[in-house]
Amino acid sequence: MPKSKEFIDSSESASDEESGAKATPKQSKAKGSDHKKDPPAKRAKTTNEENDAVASKSGLNGERLYEFGKLRYVSVSEFRGKPYVNIREYYEDKGVEKPGKKGISLTADQWEKLKSLINQVDKDLKKSK
Repeated sequence: MPKSKEFIDSSESASDEESGAKATPKQSKAKGSDHKKDPPAKRAKTTNEENDAVASKSGLNGERLYEFGKLRYVSVSEFRGKPYVNIREYYEDKGVEKPGKKGISLTADQWEKLKSLINQVDKDLKKSK
């Protein structure tokens, strides 16, 4: 059983040559190579401002998204007049990245507490290796 469409295409063109049919260049191969060179249109370009050393992009509501994994972002948003730190997984819907259900929203106090625990969590992580 063939492993790729290209393999099927090449065998079809070989059988066409044997039957005397005209061989036409396959456009699907050319399109496939173009897609590898171009970055996906669904991802926004990252920005580096003069006073900001970390790459980020703009979310749907104008908040800055900082990527730390594939489709995983940290952002700061406001809800009912209070700021929240969102650590969330995103999903793609028709080429647009949208926030998913998997994630957590931390208040400013919770964020400060989490930051104070980072050194201890790092020590525990190193012990478990």
